[in-house]
Amino acid sequence: MSDDWNPKVPRADKPRRTAILTGVIAGCLLASLGAAPPTLKTMGIEEVRAGMRGYGLTVFQGTKPERFDIEVIGVLHNFRPDQDLVLIKTPHPLLNHAGSVAGMSGSPVFINDRMIGAYAYGWNFGKDPIAGVTPIANMLKELHRPSRPGAFPIHSPVPVANLPKRAAPREAFLGRERRDAFFSLAHVAPARAHAGGELVPAATPLIVGGMTPQVARALADRLAPLGLEVLEAGGAAGAAHEAGPAAFENGSSIAVQLLTGDVQATGVGTVTYVDGTRSVAFGHSMLDAGEVGLPTATSRVLHVLASERSSFKIAEALRPHGALVHDRQSAIVIDSDAKPHTIPIVLRIRGLKGVPRDTWNVAAVSHRLLTPSLVLSALASALGASINDQADMMFRATSTVTIRGHGPQRVTDEHFSPGGIAHMGALAQLRLFALLEAAYANPFEEAIVDRIEIEIDARFGRDVTELLGAQLAYDDLSPGDTARVALTLRPYAGPIEQRVIEIPIPQAWAGETVEVEIAPGDEVHIERPLPTSLKDVLETVKSGYPATSLVLSEQRKGRGLSLLGQVVRNLPGSALDALSPAHDTGRGAAFVMQTRRMIPMGRVMTGRAKFTLTVRKEKS
Repeated sequence: MSDDWNPKVPRADKPRRTAILTGVIAGCLLASLGAAPPTLKTMGIEEVRAGMRGYGLTVFQGTKPERFDIEVIGVLHNFRPDQDLVLIKTPHPLLNHAGSVAGMSGSPVFINDRMIGAYAYGWNFGKDPIAGVTPIANMLKELHRPSRPGAFPIHSPVPVANLPKRAAPREAFLGRERRDAFFSLAHVAPARAHAGGELVPAATPLIVGGMTPQVARALADRLAPLGLEVLEAGGAAGAAHEAGPAAFENGSSIAVQLLTGDVQATGVGTVTYVDGTRSVAFGHSMLDAGEVGLPTATSRVLHVLASERSSFKIAEALRPHGALVHDRQSAIVIDSDAKPHTIPIVLRIRGLKGVPRDTWNVAAVSHRLLTPSLVLSALASALGASINDQADMMFRATSTVTIRGHGPQRVTDEHFSPGGIAHMGALAQLRLFALLEAAYANPFEEAIVDRIEIEIDARFGRDVTELLGAQLAYDDLSPGDTARVALTLRPYAGPIEQRVIEIPIPQAWAGETVEVEIAPGDEVHIERPLPTSLKDVLETVKSGYPATSLVLSEQRKGRGLSLLGQVVRNLPGSALDALSPAHDTGRGAAFVMQTRRMIPMGRVMTGRAKFTLTVRKEKS
């Protein structure tokens, strides 16, 4: 009802009440339309002077940012390419005790209520609470950098020229050396120094939960080159804290979720500035990875743990909120509208009775450098928690990797591990990781891994047999004969055995010397055509002989050639020279020609043996 019709309101007060009502209506209208955020007031480096005082914002506990005092020491010019650095003191009771704190990276710093940048650098082992501030001007340059169309969830393949030189890419991404190189991150990003006398980015604490101590230490070694400091301090808060903040604010805590589910790995930092759907944080890069798509979430801080080596925030993720879309020198950029792609991983454990948990569910980020190490860590942690016996174990692993556009790719490996099933060295040799390598490192197409399923069938035991040697029954051989070879075998904890195998001598071997090597099936490299597509690479990964077999490789004087799409055998020297130019252009790769035959053994085999067959030109 209008005040003009309300007899209880004095006439003299009606204009004032009308003005108030008009203001309220206008305020509601602006709120309904979405009021524009206040303009950010900044201070350029040229205005910063030693002795200036101000404050920073960060979360010391809970979810709300708190103030801490700062005093400018001075400016380091050209600290990074096209980037200066402001040195500050942080005289705060907690920081006087803790010094530089990992997880504070990104905390906005103000002088006269104008933002100068983000707390980002410090000294490990430093006694004084001194930090380096990344100028806000550098961070704002990254804030609205556009994303490439299709960048998420697709990630660029590794260029062939950047593959490690010790194993050529034409070897179909298979060799053990290549697989070791794929797991190593040192060839991609230089290690960040941790010496006390060097100014370094305040390390990003990677809080892990549900991970065994052994696996956490191994993951720390793998991620150290990227500046991530793995800390065992719990994981995601989960449903119990869904009432936490639904969005970021300046100075709030941010979580970058690399692993979620039954095993977690969460990077922790601080938001510097929020501008609509985009935010900048950290004040330095996280992985030096450029354009990525890593899931982000709001976060709460439980405690700041002071340490003489490196103090850090203990924090956990709350609500998922957007994705880290740019990982740049001066900042990470988060887009709250971006939808990150993650890979669900299901592990099922079979074969052993009484295992307290036989199914594990995890989700990992899709990233060509991180995904293999994260999958290995989740797999080893789950197995270590379920079967932590340091005993001889046999296991069969059936791995299925679903690659978009190529469907489920399934491989089965049989292995023996003397140190228990959770031994990371044994697990790393599963062809599961060769399939991941094929997806992320192939030079033919951008591939998306949609799902990973692993079934481990385990049992205690050491059902392993070593091949000690091989001896010909007689060496006077002619075409059409059958060579009898006696194998000497030594089963674990059993008596030495003899087994005779037969090798037919074909007419084609007449007058030749044939070298025969006998080796475990999983150690035999099969010549295949040079791949021309991801499908070819996947077929190469899935081909091969089981570890429970012996393979006879019969090598003759002739040579073959691996061409694009096919393998040519029994080539004369003139043809081989014509097809293999002196300057390698990738047309073909020559190899020693071999024929093979498999002998099933029913046990995991080790050891090798060699002998030579000399065949007469004619039957005697």
